[in-house]
Amino acid sequence: MGQQGTAEQPASPAVRPRTRVLSVLGLVAVGALAAYLLIGDGQPGSSRPRGDAATSSSASSRPEEVDVLSEETITQSQPTGRWRAQLIGRSKLLRSGVRAPLDYRQPPTTWTFASESCRTHGCSGTVSSSSGLDFPYTWDGRELVVDRQLTERTTQLACSDDKGDRVPISEAAATHTYRYSFGSFAGSANRMTSRLVIEISTEFSGSCRATPDDALTYVEDQVLTKLPEG
Repeated sequence: MGQQGTAEQPASPAVRPRTRVLSVLGLVAVGALAAYLLIGDGQPGSSRPRGDAATSSSASSRPEEVDVLSEETITQSQPTGRWRAQLIGRSKLLRSGVRAPLDYRQPPTTWTFASESCRTHGCSGTVSSSSGLDFPYTWDGRELVVDRQLTERTTQLACSDDKGDRVPISEAAATHTYRYSFGSFAGSANRMTSRLVIEISTEFSGSCRATPDDALTYVEDQVLTKLPEG
């Protein structure tokens, strides 16, 4: 009979602690899960027109004109003050290829923005989280980019047997790597959203083994909501 155990993800700039389940053959890896965020919606190459069709299409189409924002518009529209930041689960992908919906909301934190400078191309500054972390950010009048850690690797973590007893690390262990990539925030003056995909990379040693039920990626949205002043 397969066994299950819990693997708890440590606090990080992007993800609050939460419990994951990681099944292995006869043993369960206990520890942090690692991940990165992938963002994209490009079409496959086979959907592109070929030959004359491509030429005709490019000749008849024109690139969209993008309004150039003034320095005053960029400065006045930049995020300021306090914002509520919350992670919302969307889906997970298992090693078996099954994708399942996720429905959870992490406890929110508060982000406070402090602008340092604005020029014609955009603003830059620092956002401070109530978690105690600070991040540099840029704002171009349309999108907010917050610079955060992209990779984290755990030490070797112990596994447990079918009774829930830990096995010595020398006999069974797992190491997790988080790779995260954060999408830019976009939306309105009071609410902005960024897409997160957390990919889990695990190295097993000893008796620990991967199974089809292992989670490989988690998709989340991070939502910023403007808080009232005062």
